[in-house]
Amino acid sequence: MKKIALLLLLLVSGAVFAQGADSGLWLYGKNAGYSEEDTTIEKEGIVGVANCYVRDMPSTSGKLVDSLQLGKRVVVKRLTQKTQKIKGIDMDWVEIQYRSGNETKKGYLWLGFLALDFKTIENRTFLTALERVIAKKEEEGYIRSEYILAVKVLDQNNALLDSKEIRKNISESHFHEQTLMGNYGLQNIQNIYRIRFSGEACGIPTYYFYFGWTGKKLLVLPEKMSVADAGVYYHGETFIFPAEPGGKPGHIFKIIEEAEEQESSNENESVMEEQVWKETYTWDGEKATFVRKNLLKKGLIKQ
Repeated sequence: MKKIALLLLLLVSGAVFAQGADSGLWLYGKNAGYSEEDTTIEKEGIVGVANCYVRDMPSTSGKLVDSLQLGKRVVVKRLTQKTQKIKGIDMDWVEIQYRSGNETKKGYLWLGFLALDFKTIENRTFLTALERVIAKKEEEGYIRSEYILAVKVLDQNNALLDSKEIRKNISESHFHEQTLMGNYGLQNIQNIYRIRFSGEACGIPTYYFYFGWTGKKLLVLPEKMSVADAGVYYHGETFIFPAEPGGKPGHIFKIIEEAEEQESSNENESVMEEQVWKETYTWDGEKATFVRKNLLKKGLIKQ
């Protein structure tokens, strides 16, 4: 039960981000503590796309008053409660304020043009931005939304140094967190940039995406996920990097713990079957290569 409780905590903890019309991932909105009545925000944001237009009203039918480029810092003043579908997703328009030369300007920007969040270290800015959402029709008419996100690194002049893509159905995710972790002993890596997406209910996966920054480019590292439904099942994945206890130079280990509820003759007793696996990846300074997967443990757990 302790392991299940821990995984459930991971699903609902962490920094709380925005509630757009269809997505709760941005820094601004209801999930960030802003109610329908109080739409004032006063929070810094950053443009996450190559070019976007500022308008005199919260709609694409509004007059163009300015254009902002990738990396431009703005202050998000308030939610407008006006939404519009752009890039395949229905999102809020926000009122923004920003500096242009010696002038302070205001206008309206579609929320999806801003990065979800950003981190700056040593004159490098790391951010994750929405590219588009694609609705894919699957069997029996089920519609699956694939979110295409871009992980970007900018220099001190906001020039794009490198970008990598994430494709995942995160329509049930309402929380987002970005972290710069250091290199954890990985050869040729200055910093690991981790992005996490999680939900607010049992059965919604938490996804972790990892990218290694060499100082010049982003390298894709293995990803992991966790999901749980209390008393029924759990699936948790943990990385061991070279500099961590149990780590090994030139290797990344992934520990996978799985458990599923089993029938029990004792109605007062919960029995789960647990399996623990270890995946091994080699790291050559440029890429992670899967080597093998070993079963470490299998057995029953009585609660």
